[in-house]
Amino acid sequence: MVIQWVGMVIIAMTLLIMVTNAVAIQYAMGAVRTAVDEAARTGARLDGTPTECVDHGTDVLRGRGGLLRGTMGDSIVISCAVVGPVMVASATGEFEWWLGGVPGVSVDIVGRSVIEPDVSAAP
Repeated sequence: MVIQWVGMVIIAMTLLIMVTNAVAIQYAMGAVRTAVDEAARTGARLDGTPTECVDHGTDVLRGRGGLLRGTMGDSIVISCAVVGPVMVASATGEFEWWLGGVPGVSVDIVGRSVIEPDVSAAP
């Protein structure tokens, strides 16, 4: 009887940890999405550069007051590039599960923002 009770408690705790981890990963995906969108907007300013884009995205994600500080977002890499008239920011990496034996969750998020035109040259 005691063995069955202990087994049920272990199963219940494992399920609780898995559900909590799934919620944490959903939050982390939203944080990465926000960082990528903010980075693309910053890089798309008239005086913005891909370097500023990467720096701002990293700051939003991991900086002081960042959305995903700590070890959870360590594998996330933000990169930016200008593609035509658009600043493209992307984040790639993987979130690990708290329990071993479960494959990680891949992250590949892309954000785009149209670069501001130089209106001072317009007639």
